[in-house]
Amino acid sequence: MLYIKFDIQDPTKFKDFQKLYAHMETVRQPGFKFEEEESPVIDWEKVTNEEEVNEALKKLDDFFDEDPAVKRYQKLIPDYVNEFLECYLVVDNDKLGTLGIQETLAIFNYIEFGFEVFFTKLENQDNKSGLIEYVADNFPYGGIDRFLMVLKAFDMIPTECFDGFTIFEFEWNTDFEYSTKDLPEKTKNYLKSKRNET
Repeated sequence: MLYIKFDIQDPTKFKDFQKLYAHMETVRQPGFKFEEEESPVIDWEKVTNEEEVNEALKKLDDFFDEDPAVKRYQKLIPDYVNEFLECYLVVDNDKLGTLGIQETLAIFNYIEFGFEVFFTKLENQDNKSGLIEYVADNFPYGGIDRFLMVLKAFDMIPTECFDGFTIFEFEWNTDFEYSTKDLPEKTKNYLKSKRNET
């Protein structure tokens, strides 16, 4: 079982994250499909002048032009998270140049589809620390860097991770950069305990 342990800086933000977590679980269910919104109904018989026609056409244009992912993002991502992710992208895009992610919606797309994992547990321990357990669908399953940034955006500071090979702890050098320290003895004991469970 892969996992990420984290410190909870703000219990109310953890509750916000629980909504996103539920969404991430839902979109990973076999056969899941997003509900399609119905387009606005215009009663053309009641439209009597050019202004009303233009208003009705604008309403239809707005509906068909809006990306459903944008609506989901606005519903699930609080402003403070969006601000953090925008700051992260400035730093990340500077490092990656033309290869960088251009907008926060790309991170949301990764959370919904690119992070190829199945979540098995979200645990909160006394509003101080927590744990997310997951199983990889593929290797390298989209990597964890952007997911770590999402956790940090919710003031959930990653402290330890098991990536399938090694347990390591995080040392945060800045808001967006970290180094890791392998914990070989802890890894050995963890793998042994998992083998004993089977």
